[in-house]
Amino acid sequence: MGLLPAFLVACSQGFATDEIPKPVTIEVEPTDVFVVSGPGGGTPLELGAWATYETGEVVDVSDVVEWSVSNRSAGDISAEGVFTPSTANGGTTWILAALAGLEGFATVTVIYSDELVVDDADPSLFADPSPEVLSEDAIVYPEDGVNIPRNTPSISFQWLDLGADAYQLTFSSGITDVSVTTTSTHWEADEATWQKIAATNAGGTVDVTLAASFAGEVEITDPITMSVNRMDARGSIIYWSTSAAGLREIPYGEPAAEFMTSAQSGYCVGCHAISSTSLVAFTYDGGNGPLGIKRTDDLSDVVGHGGGVSANFKTFSPDGTYLLGTFNGVLTLYDGVTGAQLHDVPLDGTATHVDWSPDGDSVALVLTDDHYADWVFDGSRVAVMDHYGDGVFGEPRVVVDFGMDYNAYYPAWSPDGKWIAFNRSTGDSYDDPDATLWVVDPIGGEPIYLEAANQVGDLTNSWPRWGPLPDDDILWLAFASKRTYGNVTADVPQIWVNAFDPDRAKAGEDPSWPAFWLPDQAHNEGNHIPVWVE
Repeated sequence: MGLLPAFLVACSQGFATDEIPKPVTIEVEPTDVFVVSGPGGGTPLELGAWATYETGEVVDVSDVVEWSVSNRSAGDISAEGVFTPSTANGGTTWILAALAGLEGFATVTVIYSDELVVDDADPSLFADPSPEVLSEDAIVYPEDGVNIPRNTPSISFQWLDLGADAYQLTFSSGITDVSVTTTSTHWEADEATWQKIAATNAGGTVDVTLAASFAGEVEITDPITMSVNRMDARGSIIYWSTSAAGLREIPYGEPAAEFMTSAQSGYCVGCHAISSTSLVAFTYDGGNGPLGIKRTDDLSDVVGHGGGVSANFKTFSPDGTYLLGTFNGVLTLYDGVTGAQLHDVPLDGTATHVDWSPDGDSVALVLTDDHYADWVFDGSRVAVMDHYGDGVFGEPRVVVDFGMDYNAYYPAWSPDGKWIAFNRSTGDSYDDPDATLWVVDPIGGEPIYLEAANQVGDLTNSWPRWGPLPDDDILWLAFASKRTYGNVTADVPQIWVNAFDPDRAKAGEDPSWPAFWLPDQAHNEGNHIPVWVE
């Protein structure tokens, strides 16, 4: 009879509690193990628990400990210590064995493995790869090093047409081994398959490799690396579609929907701002058109078409009390609830492009020298002016001035109030091909060029807007760009998103990652002004 049954018998015979041997450690074996699973499941893993007692005796207590797992998405464990890996995804979990106030644990890593075949392609073509390496440019989307939120619905992987008999895309990490064989030059996973890759690797990276089979010879690319953020992106991106002559909305991770298009309002609408009190302010009929304000729930009017005032660029105070608008270089304050005009903001010169800080204490704006329209000017600088409350503002102080060679414009506060994103270009703010993305500390300092996000060339990287403050150390920035979206679009403005690391920005380093195309927008439409709201 083992020690544990013996002392249990002793208790039943009336021995004193302090005479009962006590365990001092619990150990689980195996202590660190890898198992493979997939859609058909994996081989169950039997674990054992051993207790070492004060007497020095080691006893198998597998049947009496309380078993549990720290990560149920990776698998589950029975009362007898048999771990069954998940059929849905991989992951790492601690296996815990508890007894008498002590715990022992082991680490189990589940590698999710699957082989997908599309278009009746033949996976056996890739059984014997050669040492030849395909061009590093063979994968045209996504870009190497991209960082995506966990709830990004899917990614369209795209590559060059190399004239191969078939292609094989492989996703590899410490917990993922998935291959896709196809004769096509692109692959986009369904939601369930994508979650097995993305959600499984949240907080980590995945290597993506392309192989091509040419008459039995297989060549493979060097892998690109994709980071999956450990948290979801939140909120909705409401953008202006020139094709719809109005606004569309993409709740992040969900399909696009009409928000307020010309078909709904009867007019072209754009240049929008959204309040925390569920109002949308916009401009009717293009530049210099009338100011409109509607309720977002039913699109009823607060200020209707022909309400008597005009505003091009606009911003609500964080509490929705005020609306600040620009028209012909003049800043005007409006009541944020009724839309009533209150007063012009006194300025020494002309200004445009306003954005209220998240704490309500400041407004970022653009000061201009030669002002032809609110979107056409020269000598523009990004400035910050204090808001003292009750619609009273201080003198603007310049935080970005590149001199006469460049214009700086479209300022946007980060959700933590610590950064201002903006554009720089040699021309005015209207559709300028060499527009690039930058950030600056609101108190001033050297502006930082977002090299990874900008890519290379004249791509019209325009109008950056931040996502809501996440429960993470990574921020998200949306913008419009005419860059190529793989094999799908070129020279068409679309909405792109990139990750932003505030710690790297504080160190003066490039805080951006390569950008990714916002899923679910219409790739044949011209999309601009991605206002990102809770």
